[in-house]
Amino acid sequence: MGKINPKGQLSSSIGRFVFVNIGDMTVVRGQPSRIKQTAATEKSANCFGNISHLDKLYRKSLLRHVPIITDKTYAYRHRTHFNRMAVRNTDPKITNTTVHWDLPKMMVGFEFNKNAEWQSICHFFPEFILDTTQRLSISIPELSLKRDFRPVAKSDRINLTFYVIAVDMNSLSYPSVQVFSEFTTEISSHMSSPATIWTTESLPPDQMVFVIGICKMNFTKPDKDNKSHTAASCYLWSK
Repeated sequence: MGKINPKGQLSSSIGRFVFVNIGDMTVVRGQPSRIKQTAATEKSANCFGNISHLDKLYRKSLLRHVPIITDKTYAYRHRTHFNRMAVRNTDPKITNTTVHWDLPKMMVGFEFNKNAEWQSICHFFPEFILDTTQRLSISIPELSLKRDFRPVAKSDRINLTFYVIAVDMNSLSYPSVQVFSEFTTEISSHMSSPATIWTTESLPPDQMVFVIGICKMNFTKPDKDNKSHTAASCYLWSK
């Protein structure tokens, strides 16, 4: 049923026609056709919904454990990468689609904060080595503020932290997130960081493991937006 708004414009719908008001203009469009779901498309939609829910739970747990600064778009971008990790069992004989988390590398390179990206700020390449005992070594070259970083304006000191995160996706339907190891160094205009190799204990055998790098840029005086720091955060390695 159509209605007249205070501006004298027709709104709502009449039959298959929908009236939409955009400023002083009224646009008429047809109602979209309904899509008939098949058993396969319904199963796929349910699976995607379950994965999206797990992504939300995982992100909440991750942000409780790791001080990550995100932008306003990170949630839906993260959900896209998270969905790519899931390998689905597409056997038509199985009613519910089962998921195996076999592609953690799909998260590598994901930036949490598009306003301060790791790849734009950090101009060095850490090396990750996993030995036969499942101990992970992170090799960092000597780092100089002016040579190896491109911080935002007026930032004069950087705290560089690597978080080794163990994730159990099968923990009672609620992703379990644990900070397995944490390594930090500081670089300033007056102090470089020497070449370093950090080594963890043996990684958990039945869990996904991620290395998240956080490059926190500090200001001696708050910038024009009254920020005392800002940070780039990125998935750098996975197993």
